[in-house]
Amino acid sequence: MSKGISVFLGMDYSLEDNIMYMEKSKNQGFNMIFTSLHIPEADYSKVIGEFKYVIKRAKELDMTVIADISPSGFKFLKLKEKDLKGIRDLGVDVLRIDFGFPCEDIAEFTHNKYGIKIEINASTVTERFLKELESFKPNYLNMQACHNYYPRLNTGISVETFKRKNELLNKYKIELSAFIPSLVNKRGPIYEGLPTLEIHRLTSPRIAAKHLYAMGINNVLFGDSIASDEELISVGSVNEKLIEFDIEVLSNCDVEKKIIFRDFHSNRSDASADVIRSVESRLELGLKDKINEFNNIPRKIGYVTIDNFNYLRYSGELQICKKNLPRDTRVNVVGKIKDEELFLINFIEDESKFKFKDVEQ
Repeated sequence: MSKGISVFLGMDYSLEDNIMYMEKSKNQGFNMIFTSLHIPEADYSKVIGEFKYVIKRAKELDMTVIADISPSGFKFLKLKEKDLKGIRDLGVDVLRIDFGFPCEDIAEFTHNKYGIKIEINASTVTERFLKELESFKPNYLNMQACHNYYPRLNTGISVETFKRKNELLNKYKIELSAFIPSLVNKRGPIYEGLPTLEIHRLTSPRIAAKHLYAMGINNVLFGDSIASDEELISVGSVNEKLIEFDIEVLSNCDVEKKIIFRDFHSNRSDASADVIRSVESRLELGLKDKINEFNNIPRKIGYVTIDNFNYLRYSGELQICKKNLPRDTRVNVVGKIKDEELFLINFIEDESKFKFKDVEQ
């Protein structure tokens, strides 16, 4: 799993701005760069020279370069049609095939001998397309897929469409990527953000990234040109492998904090109807540790609780409430998940791993 940025040449930002952005993103754990070679508004007199320099710097930073291309893109690069050797010589690692390429060409590209991965458009795949593609026997091991970003307001895809497209591609075990927007620096000429999902257009990038990973996406990329430093830091710290909830901690008890902030928790394989139960939480309780009664208030959705000594052998068990529950003197309310992340509870399934981060720190 990886994180990436987008670098658009011949647009709003100078080459120096883009290089500095690449370097900042690398320092925050990003290792992928997406760029497009067919933006109608771009100044192509600048694009070609800048493209080569960006790729050179990307190689120095050990960042994977994904280039979006249409058939006319080969002409812009002064290459013959379907010249993948020329693409490799430029330093492109992944070629994202957009409009204009027939299935036969795409399948042929996947068998290239130059080490170039071929990426298809995940947002536009259909059963018909995949069936036709399969008839030309592509090399699925050399394929991946990335969803579109949508510059115009109200045009991003729905969660339902997103899931349906992903299910089609998951049958072929194809790696999936999607875009999140910046809320600070939006790319022109529309300046309305570049998300994949419409519901993410005005969502913080950190939460949008968590949502995409929770839905099984492998790689998350900023769609917009230059995310702010704060956005880079916040998304760079997102754990791709499990759901990390930002919580407000209500307890000052060291034993309870040790339980809350262990490396990870796992939901039980026999998942409960009312709560998420941590398998590991009781293991943190030492023989001499005693959890006293504390904050025994009515429990709301998203409250994090720990059973106190009154619950006998359950003492130390951490739970997340999936529904509103009454007050119980045997159960301490020790934290609460941020309101904007409550929906992530729905992605905790049997044996799902999760952890917590203190928003005050």
